Amino acid sequence: MDRLNATPPHLNTQSDLGQALISMFKSVEAEMVQEQAGPGALKIIIFGGCAVHLYTHHRVSVDVDAECYENSLAEPFDLQALLAEVPQAFFDAQSGRMLELHYDLHYTTTFGPIHEDYLERSLPLAEFPETSPLHIRIAAPVDIAISKLARASEQDLSDIHALLRSGLILTTDLRRLALEAIDVYVGSKEPPTTVLTNLLQDFLEPEDGEAS
Repeated sequence: MDRLNATPPHLNTQSDLGQALISMFKSVEAEMVQEQAGPGALKIIIFGGCAVHLYTHHRVSVDVDAECYENSLAEPFDLQALLAEVPQAFFDAQSGRMLELHYDLHYTTTFGPIHEDYLERSLPLAEFPETSPLHIRIAAPVDIAISKLARASEQDLSDIHALLRSGLILTTDLRRLALEAIDVYVGSKEPPTTVLTNLLQDFLEPEDGEAS
């Protein structure tokens, strides 16, 4: 049975990956301060595995799936070139290895369905306050899930299940918002619709011995 209310989402940046992500974008912030950019001159939203990690610590990702949704800088600012220049190294205590966090130069929200209200549901990273020239937002759990329906790799489905298990997404909300997003999706609508149906069916199917 689905819950009546979702667990309020909370961003935890205290992990090794979380701190590496902050450091990566702090380097951008420093460059912008040096260029005397005004508050919120550049606004970025993060999806993908890094966003899932900040909500659940379900897994470690080494790719930053992000998109700039507002840029009011007077002078051109090549964010991608700056971020891609030097990967952010960090030690992952869980695996005991040094890893490198990379900014994905090819990511775009057009890769999959996206709901029109995704920005309204996103959460700001407190480390980049209103006074900062760089504003970073993290896509809401339900919008991360929706964005993964088109590719639907094993890892994507695992991420969606982690968000559902954590109570951060109600299946009713996921179904409604995903179908709205798929309805205006420019790609083929059948694959994400089928993935959504199967995913919700699998998630809601009672475990062996559990009453339905």
